[in-house]
Amino acid sequence: MKNATFKAFALIGLGIITGLTSCQEDDDTDPMALPKANSSNFLNSQVEVLGMVDLGTFTPPNTYEITGAFAPAAYNGQIRRIAQLQEIVDSSRNEPIYWDIREALPNPNRNQFASTDAQGDSDIRTKIDELNFDNGNTSVADRFAELADSLTLSSQANFAVSARNGRAGMITTGNNKRHVSANGLEYIQLLEKGLYGALLYDQMVDDYLRPTQAGAQNPAGNNETAAGSDYSTEGTARQHAFDEAFGYLAANPNTYPNSANTSNGDGKFIANYLFDFSDEIEANYGVNPSQKLMDAFIFGRSVLKAGEGFGPSNETTNEAYYNAAVADIKLYTEIGLATAAYDYLNDAIQDVTDADKVHHLSEALAFIYALSFNSEGRLSATKAHAALQTMGWDANNPSLDGVYSINLWEVTDAQMESAKSILDQAYPGFGSIQF
Repeated sequence: MKNATFKAFALIGLGIITGLTSCQEDDDTDPMALPKANSSNFLNSQVEVLGMVDLGTFTPPNTYEITGAFAPAAYNGQIRRIAQLQEIVDSSRNEPIYWDIREALPNPNRNQFASTDAQGDSDIRTKIDELNFDNGNTSVADRFAELADSLTLSSQANFAVSARNGRAGMITTGNNKRHVSANGLEYIQLLEKGLYGALLYDQMVDDYLRPTQAGAQNPAGNNETAAGSDYSTEGTARQHAFDEAFGYLAANPNTYPNSANTSNGDGKFIANYLFDFSDEIEANYGVNPSQKLMDAFIFGRSVLKAGEGFGPSNETTNEAYYNAAVADIKLYTEIGLATAAYDYLNDAIQDVTDADKVHHLSEALAFIYALSFNSEGRLSATKAHAALQTMGWDANNPSLDGVYSINLWEVTDAQMESAKSILDQAYPGFGSIQF
């Protein structure tokens, strides 16, 4: 993988002119030159389009330094919710499941989790209830609670039964045991990957990066005075919201994406899926999305740090720079979900056994559903629902309940190809790449 780094290009007075470039260690090109953006490439970086940028005396760090250049900073609640989701996923591998996963989502009394990282004053349920486009309606979280219940209760009733079309039970592949419903749905896949959308993706791009949070319309702004006593641990209000958005990426701030090109890019969930398919994207589009995503987070946070003031009149935040960073974050996070959806559709089309097919199809359905949780995404919620409909998702019900209309055992290759065709409208060319 290429390693994109921030470079200080020239000193002008007391300011530093900084650019974002992709380079290799033996790069012998003009250090002042930035990659020329291809206007037809929908994966172009908006930060890179800026070319040279002036952040004054602030030098952007090479990593997301919340204890260094970006201090004071914290995103503890996000760390806990990531750990909670991980514990839920891990527990699904133990059959039968006697832990009440539905109860774990709201985490009453803050005592539902065993791991130290998952313990504390945080829960998943209330964040799903915050869905912006849901206007306070709790139906999305209710559907996830019901799905968690189905996983737990069905595992207890059917863990000794071999699954088949029309019969819930277990599918065993090697040392792996997976519970599926009578219609072939692997509950945990829809629960986990669905929460990538309703929790991680929504909180990141539709909540914390919205104008009234990390954006210019935050009433407390980007200044120390308005932050008051919180500044000493969290920075300004805008900086803290931006850090919380980063927290939901679940990436190691010091090493993501790692240079070893292993299957784990030092991130969990969306971050890891984006990393896994970055090479394919780079080979076909000349853009490494996992690196560009981290660059955008570092650059956006640098813009906020460089522009903070003691009071509102001292703020100098460059909103054009900030908005470019946010655009990149939203785009490349979406690409992580989209490439995973294509990958699992491709796997399901190529699978020989029904057992493998329903496993991969469960994941594909979940990722497409997750993509609907971005009000500004390239793939709209309507188009995501349309792609799901091609495989039997209820045409009148875009909610999680719509999946129960599908018999995954009987979904055809042609139906999955139709779903890919709809996705191709949002991600031109992805359908021809073997993710």
